[in-house]
Amino acid sequence: MKKIVFIIPYFGKFNNYFQLFLNSCEKNPDIDWLIFTDDKRSFNYPKNVIVNYISFYEIKNRFQSYFDFKIKLEFPYKLCDFKPTYGLVFEEYIKEYKFWGYCDTDLIWGNITKFITDKMITDYDKIGIFGHCTIYRNTKYINNLFKKSFNGLEIYKKVYTSNQGYAFDEEFNNSINNIFEQENLKIYYREMQANIYTKSSDFRLTSLNKDRKTYSIEKNKKAFFVWDNGHLYRYIYIDDKVEKNEYLYIHMQSRKMNINLLNINISKFKIIPNSFDELEVFEVNKKNFYNIRRKYFNLHYFKLRSKNLYIKIKHRLTGYYNS
Repeated sequence: MKKIVFIIPYFGKFNNYFQLFLNSCEKNPDIDWLIFTDDKRSFNYPKNVIVNYISFYEIKNRFQSYFDFKIKLEFPYKLCDFKPTYGLVFEEYIKEYKFWGYCDTDLIWGNITKFITDKMITDYDKIGIFGHCTIYRNTKYINNLFKKSFNGLEIYKKVYTSNQGYAFDEEFNNSINNIFEQENLKIYYREMQANIYTKSSDFRLTSLNKDRKTYSIEKNKKAFFVWDNGHLYRYIYIDDKVEKNEYLYIHMQSRKMNINLLNINISKFKIIPNSFDELEVFEVNKKNFYNIRRKYFNLHYFKLRSKNLYIKIKHRLTGYYNS
């Protein structure tokens, strides 16, 4: 059997660095990706990324066929709550895989098999706890586990009959993770990704605290990321030396990014706020660290605050909060 397949239903236009995402998939030949989309633009899809062109109307009907009640799936963003159902809804596509999973496309992969090892595949039923990347053991029992009651309540029926977002795919607030724990299934909790904090113009990493309810956000650091031929590194200047840490992937959290690369298929590039750039040096070290640009001036934080304020005002004027 093959090891892992990631399932990605995506509707609308992929982001401007989607080809970089695909290039990072290509560097993980032991893993497959299965994409369902209505974006028919020309991309260089590697052999391990299988694309299926389908309308959102068709995918909605596909999901509906697996439920004996009327589901609410009016907008593509609601697919986030349906992620735990992918093993069932796309069952005929994944029969040859040990694990199936879901992931976002606003990320760049590192070396997946360095982090998701054969031992983990053997020992765990679920690897990951977030919607931007989680994999499940491919069994009939686990693929139907989202239907299990939690604390006596059939949560999935509430989630799938509402257009509201419940984050059913992640965290620990009446989610699929709570159901796994209730059933005493083995989850690999450790975070292996570089998850960028949304509400900052800089690249600050977040991590879930031990209470599994709150997050820690690191202080701003003298650092930058480098994607190097299938590996993802972060270089940090600290205590008068340069530390080099490797990650499973970097998640941009839907952050808008510029592409300052002469060749989109370049084998090594830098990732900084908010841009993909060519790396100025061949090898990063203490002597040349400060010659490397670590950020551009950007208004990400202020644009985000302005957008949120606009939404709040709009909701207040339309009576959304009372609906």
